[in-house]
Amino acid sequence: MVFALFLVALIAAMIFAPETPIAGWLHRHLVEEPLRLSARLERKHILFLVVGMVALQGFAMTLPAEMAMIMAWDVTAYVDVLIAGWTLSAFARARSMRAWIALQIGRLLPRRARIRARRIRRAVRPRSAANDDDPAFVALSLAA
Repeated sequence: MVFALFLVALIAAMIFAPETPIAGWLHRHLVEEPLRLSARLERKHILFLVVGMVALQGFAMTLPAEMAMIMAWDVTAYVDVLIAGWTLSAFARARSMRAWIALQIGRLLPRRARIRARRIRRAVRPRSAANDDDPAFVALSLAA
């Protein structure tokens, strides 16, 4: 309980007096340094840590520690491939689900409410009006 109160006091010093040298030192060592160190952390490190902690307990009872770590590394590689495959299948399922939902929405909407693509109509050239005063027209109509 005393340790928790000590941590609360440190946080209060960082929040309520941010310009003091102690708050700067606390911020540098409790915030910036852990963030800098965790930036180098990769997915494989976390997987190895989790699998290693679980596997070490079971493997260490029957194997030497070195063999337990080798087996934990092997299990970590397997779990990493498993997670990658699961992620790819989730993406594929999401794409197919989106297409299925679009199909269902199109089926449920009334026919006239469906959105259709606009049909492009070609421009029709206007025909010239008949010119009855044209002498060539008069000659052709008399010849007929």
